[in-house]
Amino acid sequence: MGGPKFPYPHRYPQPLGALRLRLAPASGNAAHGVWWPYSRDLTREAAHLVDDFPPARGKVDRMVYSPDDWEVVADEVHTNRGRIKVGFLPPEHPGGVVLLRLVGSEIVQLRVAWVAPRMPIA
Repeated sequence: MGGPKFPYPHRYPQPLGALRLRLAPASGNAAHGVWWPYSRDLTREAAHLVDDFPPARGKVDRMVYSPDDWEVVADEVHTNRGRIKVGFLPPEHPGGVVLLRLVGSEIVQLRVAWVAPRMPIA
């Protein structure tokens, strides 16, 4: 499961556990879901999200987020397959959301849930 076992030379620390992500079925040009990161370190958590994003849904090409949601922020994330450019949502945008652009231009909006789910993620 996940990315290749060999780390990209600039890869941030390995994830803290399995990817906790629930995606709604894709419909049209927008998909939504919920993501439960383990920490507020975007460099670690975003790399984990990109590396273990379900391949059947696509490949993450870019990410935008609210820097106020995270203790460690970045403008790029190093993953097992290379560097992913990340950007900031405008200040007027509500926090608790991450937008992913997949190869092919599909946008996935994820609500960031800071409390771990009680039920296993399917």
